[in-house]
Amino acid sequence: LTMAEMNEIDDGKVEIVGPDIDAYKEGEAFPMAIFMQVAGREFQEDFEPILERQTHHLINYIQGVMHMGQRDIAWVRISKAAVEKGFTLKDIGTVLHAKFHQDFGKIMDKVQVTIYTEKKDVDKITKEAKAAYKHRDERVETMTDEDVETFYSCTLCQSFAPTHVCTVSPERTGLCGAYNWMD
Repeated sequence: LTMAEMNEIDDGKVEIVGPDIDAYKEGEAFPMAIFMQVAGREFQEDFEPILERQTHHLINYIQGVMHMGQRDIAWVRISKAAVEKGFTLKDIGTVLHAKFHQDFGKIMDKVQVTIYTEKKDVDKITKEAKAAYKHRDERVETMTDEDVETFYSCTLCQSFAPTHVCTVSPERTGLCGAYNWMD
């Protein structure tokens, strides 16, 4: 997910670059990159990783679709039943657009989603994403716990460890590594 200028993107535009689900055999794995551009009067670069990580939760709202993992090691599984009911990759973009507006409408005004399914495109997007992850990680790596007055808690893993809470500080991410202090 990257920040864009208001005039650079079209709100609600969802584009599939490459084959859609119907081009693959049942059970076949294929490369996929979800590239989201967000613009808004109140949006800041520091919000990028926060919204990006919400993709996991938002895609899991779709009946018959499961998203797991983070950053560039995510998997999306689509059930036979969902495909039989007409589900396409465009639906992922439509849900992300709608949920971002619903949940984060105060900080963003436009969401554009492009889903890539050609290996060369996915590899290119992955390379760009890894550079962004490196930049984000380097920002927090120079901070120490003494540099800040606030620590955060993370309850992301409570779906399988109901009583667990992590304390997140500049020097300590949650045990799963999903969120750092900047997030």
